[in-house]
Amino acid sequence: MQRLLSRWHAPGWVTIVAAGVVSAALMGVRLFVPQPVAMANNGDAQRLMCQIHADAARPPASSAQWYFVRFHYAILSHHTRCIDYPTTQYLQLRLTSWVHRHLLGLSGAIDTRELMVEYCVLVGVVIAVMAWLLRPVRLPLRIGLLAALFVVLADATFADYAGSPYSETTALYGLLVVAVAGVITVAHGQNRGRVIAFLVASVAAVFAVGAKNETVTLLVPLAALLGTRRVPIGRLRGRVGVRVLPALCVVALLATAGWSMAQESREDQEINTAQEVTMTLMPMVTDPGQLAVDFGLPRSFGQYSGTNWWSPNPIEDDPSFSHYRTRFSRSNLVRYFAEHPTMSARVFSGGADAYLTFRANYLGNYAADSGQPPQHQECRVCVVQGVAHAFKWSGFPGILVYWLACLAGAAWLIRTGSPNSRRRGFGLVTLTLLGSTVVQYATAVYGEGNEVTKHLAVAVFTAALAPVWIAAGALTPRSPSEPAAHPRLPRLGKLRQRTTTSQPDPQPTAL
Repeated sequence: MQRLLSRWHAPGWVTIVAAGVVSAALMGVRLFVPQPVAMANNGDAQRLMCQIHADAARPPASSAQWYFVRFHYAILSHHTRCIDYPTTQYLQLRLTSWVHRHLLGLSGAIDTRELMVEYCVLVGVVIAVMAWLLRPVRLPLRIGLLAALFVVLADATFADYAGSPYSETTALYGLLVVAVAGVITVAHGQNRGRVIAFLVASVAAVFAVGAKNETVTLLVPLAALLGTRRVPIGRLRGRVGVRVLPALCVVALLATAGWSMAQESREDQEINTAQEVTMTLMPMVTDPGQLAVDFGLPRSFGQYSGTNWWSPNPIEDDPSFSHYRTRFSRSNLVRYFAEHPTMSARVFSGGADAYLTFRANYLGNYAADSGQPPQHQECRVCVVQGVAHAFKWSGFPGILVYWLACLAGAAWLIRTGSPNSRRRGFGLVTLTLLGSTVVQYATAVYGEGNEVTKHLAVAVFTAALAPVWIAAGALTPRSPSEPAAHPRLPRLGKLRQRTTTSQPDPQPTAL
């Protein structure tokens, strides 16, 4: 026991704990001082908050949606029916609501400032774990890496989700936990810590995939990272045994994705598909009517180019809409893109502006009683989005160069790191972050005609984390067993020549 306490009080552990506590406190200051900040409701809050009986349908006039943030939610009438909206964020909201009502004894269903406190705690834990992973790095460089990670997590694009009624929050949290736990999973060989880290990463991955329908595509990079690990536990060893836990993780991810897609309402599919047609595809062509025909719709539907589902004269109010309703499906959208590769490429590259915009600029960040004007946005920490805006001129070529640079960095870390090294762990996680960026970018630009910038939040988050992980891997010293490079083996002739010309070892003399 005394030995354990001496290890706990060692300077290294003190530094690690201090890093976490300071980071959590700084995030609290960033979110609450001088007024708390979050993101206003864009009209989607009710589908999420209704599940914990929180009334977000008709906010007071002083807290009009879009303009002001609403932190406190009253309890809904028991007769209110909630729409089907599958999300793993329900668990966090339900637990926080229970604490709010039964432990704290407060009125209403929930106060989202409690969710903001939880984010501060999460940031503190992640920074502390990262400080532990970076122990081999020199102190000044370690502080710089932790500061860079904090700047990403504190950026207004991501931090303002903490107290907001959006399910993207769970995807952001899940990916952040996977990013740190994934490194431990790769880097810690056969010990118990690796098993715990793998289980934590698996649960976080399930939460990220099940956050909302749009995050289901995260299944691909997350399953690629966790499903390829070898995790021995108990009697599960050997070539087959070490694959059991990773296989169960992949099954859980597939089940979560299936549950999320099966629960998606037909109306949501219609809305998303219709807005992809009218807000993304039609404005790209000179003849929207012909595009409507190519999509299997009447030429007259071209008149809805540039409109959304909630416009004064939307496509859904067209007398012919009910006859062509089955055309507004995800399968028909996939068919169109497959048959029109040129348009597919244009849509993919056309998402660059929304991607580099980085942050939805129409949602206020302050409460109605804050003294701030309606729809006012905070910029207490805007470093990452500021960098993105500075490179907005580069368009999609700039994005592609950035992705390729991250890919090269990840490949270099993987190549120069031994199988169970932190360097390789940072490299593999970087590859996962980059994969998450690409699949979420494609999901948003091909499936979300409206609010594309907001739907790219997960993509830009993982893109912002990637260079921090590359730098962490690059600055982590190699272990003695890791070669500086991969030298070529000497040719056989030279090896034989060295063997024949070398002097024999001197024989030991008798004492």
